[in-house]
Amino acid sequence: MTNLSIKTDSALYYDKLGKRKMNYHILLAIFFLFCSTYAATTPVCPDGFKLVNRKKCLKSFPDYKLHDEAEGDNRAVSDLANSRSNPFVWLGVFCFSNVTTSCYLDDNSGPLTYSNFATGYPKRDAQYGGCVYMTTYGPDVGKWFSAPCEYTGLEYVYKACTHNYGGYCYLPSHELSINTPNTTYSTAQNICKSMNARLVSIHSKPEIDYIKSLYANSGIQQITLGAQAFMQDTFDWTDGSSFDYDNFDPLATSKGNCLQMDLSSRVDNGMWSQINCQTVNYFVCKRKAGVAVTVEKVEEEKENGVNPKFKMAAEKRELPVQHLDLSDLCNSTLFIAPGVITSFGYPAAQPPMTYCTWKVAVVGAYRLGIYFTDFSVLDPVNIYDEKNNLLASPKYEMKPFSVLAPYNMVTLTHDSAKDAMLQFHGFSATILPY
Repeated sequence: MTNLSIKTDSALYYDKLGKRKMNYHILLAIFFLFCSTYAATTPVCPDGFKLVNRKKCLKSFPDYKLHDEAEGDNRAVSDLANSRSNPFVWLGVFCFSNVTTSCYLDDNSGPLTYSNFATGYPKRDAQYGGCVYMTTYGPDVGKWFSAPCEYTGLEYVYKACTHNYGGYCYLPSHELSINTPNTTYSTAQNICKSMNARLVSIHSKPEIDYIKSLYANSGIQQITLGAQAFMQDTFDWTDGSSFDYDNFDPLATSKGNCLQMDLSSRVDNGMWSQINCQTVNYFVCKRKAGVAVTVEKVEEEKENGVNPKFKMAAEKRELPVQHLDLSDLCNSTLFIAPGVITSFGYPAAQPPMTYCTWKVAVVGAYRLGIYFTDFSVLDPVNIYDEKNNLLASPKYEMKPFSVLAPYNMVTLTHDSAKDAMLQFHGFSATILPY
């Protein structure tokens, strides 16, 4: 069996001869087991765990899980881990067809720039699926193969350190020894500051999944996030980090200067919505791992009201969002979420008369949510899952609604021949993983 050595800064692994086998674009889907680290600069690993690179405690678990179950526990795609005696390990890669150009990384960083598939792979035919695993022994060691995401015969790896993800410690308020585990934004922020932390900022979908896992079976429905509005509908993280990712609920209508994250039982939970900063919620604090916990003198933080001159501001700071006019690539494209899709030159008063079929997908073991924010068509938009089951056939004028697919790819079809004649203007929808 090949011994793997870990190089966390570039995500490489090497065989016994020191030959580089994988570049930094290839990330293992490392599924984390949580344990706490606080002020210690060098972790002390619990029994059964091995310290790697003086910073992470790793343990291999022989329990078999579905790919999406294992990734659902914590989808953090982070450091390569030693697979020990595991014969197979899931990779953070998903393929949509039988060619490597259709394979994408689960961290949404884009298509593969390196692959090591065995001859004849990837395969999406018959019993084969889009998820990818690597063998760690035998003549095919290091080679990649395709398997259904529902395949249960693969082991997975967790990273030790409860509530430690990506080099940060997460402190859920309901686990703290405080009198007010649910409170307003300003009080929550001051509690976090007293522990050298700040209310949580979020920078990726895997981080959302990690935070959701902290509240599994807790009964808590939502938490306040560490963001405040500096313009109407425009937010910054108050810990000073870049607002480089968002997961706003496209169908939310509430307004306010603070944000909360949904933790309810809805299958697509984890989305954000605006709230009044006086709303009483649970919360989670976040600080750099290894930072000493000292009592910090804090001043009462008050809600930052939006400057009145921005109340009617139309200009907003927007994150780059993929946008696809479906009429441009009718019958010829696979659109990768997240992003916004629109029909036939939307919102043209007289859209083109044509019949089109499109495929839309999200990478990895996530499922696909379509959130229609404007909808106006005469004949239905038929939405099928990847097994060609009809999910919905909405038509006419409709208020905002969503269609949640059970898999990570859908097909949409629509005939706009009569739309212009009867003054229907098409549709716009946000596509998100859930």
